[in-house]
Amino acid sequence: MTVDIVIKNGLTVLPSGITQSNIVIDKGKIIGIVKSNEPKADRVIDAAGKVVLPGMVDMHVHLRDPGFPERENFESGTRAAAAGGVTTVIDMPNTVPATVTLKAFNEKKSIVGKKSLVDFGFIGGAGEVPQKDIREVSEAGATAFKSFLIARFKELAASDYTLLKHMELLGELDKPLLVHAESGVLVDKFMEEAVAAGRTDPMAHCEFRPPICEIEATMRCVTLAAETDVHLHICHMTAAGAVDIVEWAQAMGQNVTGETSTNYLLFTQDTMKERGPYAKVDPPLRTKDDQLRLWEALNDGTIGVLASDHAPYTKEEKERGFDNIYDAPSGGVVIETTLPLMLDAVNNDKISLERLVEVFSTNPAQMNGLYPRKGDIMLGADADIVICDMDKAFHIKGENLQTIQKITPYEDMKGKGMPVMTLVRGEVIFEDGQVIGKPGYGSFQMPLE
Repeated sequence: MTVDIVIKNGLTVLPSGITQSNIVIDKGKIIGIVKSNEPKADRVIDAAGKVVLPGMVDMHVHLRDPGFPERENFESGTRAAAAGGVTTVIDMPNTVPATVTLKAFNEKKSIVGKKSLVDFGFIGGAGEVPQKDIREVSEAGATAFKSFLIARFKELAASDYTLLKHMELLGELDKPLLVHAESGVLVDKFMEEAVAAGRTDPMAHCEFRPPICEIEATMRCVTLAAETDVHLHICHMTAAGAVDIVEWAQAMGQNVTGETSTNYLLFTQDTMKERGPYAKVDPPLRTKDDQLRLWEALNDGTIGVLASDHAPYTKEEKERGFDNIYDAPSGGVVIETTLPLMLDAVNNDKISLERLVEVFSTNPAQMNGLYPRKGDIMLGADADIVICDMDKAFHIKGENLQTIQKITPYEDMKGKGMPVMTLVRGEVIFEDGQVIGKPGYGSFQMPLE
């Protein structure tokens, strides 16, 4: 018997722990994990001195297709994903049109299917969307649904009543509800205060959008969710007080999970002084104490998901914020750099390699109904694999990124730990610093029943 690929001699992160083993791949699947006596292969990849991880599942990306091609598209965004060791992306619904109807869902799927280099899924919009549309989008394959508690996107912002009703429905459909948890009322009023005080500098975004906006909204979501069977997932957590609420809800037996990103793990609000609108994100960057609480929660299981929240804008759009921070949109180019930055965190003993795999691969795959097809190196799983060199240095330069936009909040940051090869379903799509995958190879991922 001759198989397609054998990956040899790597230090492999398996569900059971880290072990040196050989991975046998054939027809896009993992068919063997052995210590020796591996079969002959058309290609043998020697991973000696490297770590072998399941491909990352990034469940919070904005790849801007359709609607904003000047910012990003699924080809450029998934080229960056491939270079960053991400083998499955799950795109958020705030595109144009928003992913809130069956027609919009299918059109997006058709557009993206021709472009994506990696496997992909979609999160549907909930907000004030009619329940008939939510049911149809769920049946079409949405992995989860998203609502905002802030009226940034008209059809995706939810009143408390609709939020509760949609929680009931999604509990019935067994689909998670993802929430951008910030109080729209509080944010609007604090922003009015800032403008009245003449504060439009970058620090005003942090100082006049305080943690209470996130804490109150998180508590409100947890309170409503307790009346239903929904899996509530709080996106991009930043505030220690909000983490405490999620921890309390979990202790009370609620199905509540949390998510954060490298923005909040690596930056504090002082970064706004250095990087201005390039570091502007929603919710805003917080204090060092909040950051320490996030690391603690990520490691102890309170926060179960790491996601990039890749949300590109043009240089011109972001730089409006140097004159008035409120004129700059929030978000940045981060999908390609998330894994390297976290591998550097592993090297600096901030998180273990096993826990990184859990929060950036296994847990997102499980939450979105893709496990065990995705999310772990195990028999029968898709051969989605990233080989990393923990000693390889990186120096982040926007001009070298695969994305359309060449601006990044992480400009000039350095560290150690880099993906050197990425495989999606047994196909090498990134090798020796080059993306060699082809647009259209990525496959739409239906949640498993």
